[in-house]
Amino acid sequence: MAAALLGNQTLNLCKLDPSEALYAKSTPPKATAFFGGVKKFEICGGAAARSRFFAPIKAMEASKTTTHSIGQAKSPRLDYAAADAVNGDCGGSSGKTAVEMSTVGNSSNIVWHKCSVEKNDREELLNQKGCVIWITGLSGSGKSTVACSLSRALHARGKLTYILDGDNCRHGLNRDLSFKAEDRAENIRRIGEVAKLFADAGLICIASLISPFRKERDACRDLLPDGDFIEVYMDVPLQVCETRDPKGLYKLARAGKIKGFTGVDDPYEPPLNCEIVLHQSEGTCDSPAVLAEKVVSYLQKKGYLEA
Repeated sequence: MAAALLGNQTLNLCKLDPSEALYAKSTPPKATAFFGGVKKFEICGGAAARSRFFAPIKAMEASKTTTHSIGQAKSPRLDYAAADAVNGDCGGSSGKTAVEMSTVGNSSNIVWHKCSVEKNDREELLNQKGCVIWITGLSGSGKSTVACSLSRALHARGKLTYILDGDNCRHGLNRDLSFKAEDRAENIRRIGEVAKLFADAGLICIASLISPFRKERDACRDLLPDGDFIEVYMDVPLQVCETRDPKGLYKLARAGKIKGFTGVDDPYEPPLNCEIVLHQSEGTCDSPAVLAEKVVSYLQKKGYLEA
């Protein structure tokens, strides 16, 4: 067990990261940590190091209780960054844990565990801002091709990206889903949730899938903070997409061998307020690299290519 001495108060600390002391370089605060009553090290300098060390102390003071045990605290809620430092996974604590349980969908009695390393910390590490670039359009409009060109262009600039391609995700994450309406909606929902995690990790996530309905795309947009969902519409006429038909799907749909195919016997709802529109027609067709640069320019203008 470790104890931190601060003035006349003693608090039990079950976890304390020595790296804070090893790598801090500025003036040490007046706090010393003792291990087993023998070995010790001082928590040295830097606002970040000091704030992490004193976070548990502030949390305990705010609980308005004379005890130093989380299990006996009177406060109904407790910051998890403090909880991890004071009483995280070290056992020996009895009593009720002062945390707030949640019910989300069909999941009950769950708790969101907050970590002291947050999105902005990861963004600073990567020197970029996490976001989701959602490329939507008909089959054959060039979504996957532009996604790969965009990833290549950003990679050349030293930016970390990941592509969530509709077909690729059906090889694993969504392999249990069919192409029925309800399964297609679930396919989009899952990819939206995964894209949200990638953005939170600080990556520039490029999602590339037909996603034909505005309601489902808007639901994915609502998962992210304002501005972090960038909808890119591949505005390509149906006849151009059908002429390309790289997978031969339009031919099968026209022959009645595929039912509910978007653009043939199932509707596609173009975005009404998307951030970027990439136009193509029979007469004018920019290269994927040129189209990708238009997206890069948007990201640059909006500040996503720097922390």
